[in-house]
Amino acid sequence: MLTPTGFVTDTYLMLTVRNRWTSYYKWLQQGKWSWLALARQFMRLVLASVTHDVVHLAIDDTVTLRASKKAPGSRIHHQHGNKVNLPAFVQGQCRVNLAIITRRTSKEPVALPLLSRLMPASSNTGKLVAANTLVRAVQSLFRGLRV
Repeated sequence: MLTPTGFVTDTYLMLTVRNRWTSYYKWLQQGKWSWLALARQFMRLVLASVTHDVVHLAIDDTVTLRASKKAPGSRIHHQHGNKVNLPAFVQGQCRVNLAIITRRTSKEPVALPLLSRLMPASSNTGKLVAANTLVRAVQSLFRGLRV
């Protein structure tokens, strides 16, 4: 749904659309739609498009840097990537991500993101519990497949 630059507006400009921008904006902001239903439909499309003996899923966590302490789930995280341009501890939001690993037509592997879950700033919920929740959300789509 997002473009390589990460903006919904770029997607709107790339598509041939029938409605004005405000219609899509209102749908995104106020509409009754489900990210989970969108992710499941995307997974059905991917599974119909690729043929594998085994379906590979990947789970990873990522920290999105934030300047604001008021952002949802924002707290201090250890920056374990050891990037030289960042301090050892950074302010940010931690997300746990679920992706399916498949191959492009050129046989190069690619990870297609399915779902993300924002980790709360103050919670006893661990990353493994969040990862388990993401897998349970899409597990019904893998019936009869080796995962």
